[in-house]
Amino acid sequence: MSLLKVCIFLAAISLAVADIVDFKPCGDVDACTIHEVRIDPCPQASEHLACHIRRRRPAAMSFDFTTNFAAETLEAGLAWQKSATEDLPLITMDKQACKYTPCPTVANQRQTYTMDVPIESKFPLNPYTIKWTLKAPTGQVCCFTV
Repeated sequence: MSLLKVCIFLAAISLAVADIVDFKPCGDVDACTIHEVRIDPCPQASEHLACHIRRRRPAAMSFDFTTNFAAETLEAGLAWQKSATEDLPLITMDKQACKYTPCPTVANQRQTYTMDVPIESKFPLNPYTIKWTLKAPTGQVCCFTV
């Protein structure tokens, strides 16, 4: 079996065991539709509560989305939404979204973005909202918070 097939198989298994979490689209952005967001581990999701993710352990995060635009590449962003006007980006995150979802994107075609996010020891212990973005070179943005 090829390495690609093994990776696809493992990704499918991880999606099957991940917990579907509640999310909110960013109010000022509508360049895409977010269909479903999954985080593993997040046993609190079944009760519609915020995930309790432990520091120093990666969390598998994935989401299904459909863009309203075509793009050759996408830049990913993950930030702690400190307030309505201030985001603190996770600077260690790989911003090359095409490593985690197929590129180029095709308008009105559903696809999945999947990655392991390193939860570092320097993350604050407080509860906080996470903001995900995918941005095309032309400026269109997909965005949601969990």
